[in-house]
Amino acid sequence: MKKMFVLAAVAGLAFVACKTETEKTVVTDANADTIAVVETTTDVTFSETEAKAQVDKAQADLDAAIKSGDKAAEEAARKALDDANVAWESAKNAVSAAAQDVKNGVNNAAEAVDAKAQDVKADVKDAAANAKEDVNKAAEDAKEGVNKAAEDAKQGINNTLEKAKIK
Repeated sequence: MKKMFVLAAVAGLAFVACKTETEKTVVTDANADTIAVVETTTDVTFSETEAKAQVDKAQADLDAAIKSGDKAAEEAARKALDDANVAWESAKNAVSAAAQDVKNGVNNAAEAVDAKAQDVKADVKDAAANAKEDVNKAAEDAKEGVNKAAEDAKQGINNTLEKAKIK
């Protein structure tokens, strides 16, 4: 049972965070007038290590933008770094939640096993008590049977002696 929970935990940790990526496509006509804006969203799943790698890359891009002095690039890099940090925090929280779920599952399973063991122990105690009662009753019945047989034998002997006296 523990192996099943561990496998579930590993599977859960493999895909721990989900990020929604939105892509906007602007549709224009021949005169370069905007006709429509099509927005496409995609859910991307990634691990905590991938999220950390994105944070590191975003930080490097920000450092490069600051060094170059390009304010627009710096602003975009800061936003990318903020988004990467949010994704990383999400991934860490998902890992923590998955680990807690696994721990709770293992604890619940252990409690269920303990409860079953207590039930079995109580059933065994009841069965032993019932068996003891049955053995005691059988012994009592046997004792009564022996006493009755002895009484009947005694009565039979007395009857035989009485008959022998009369003749």
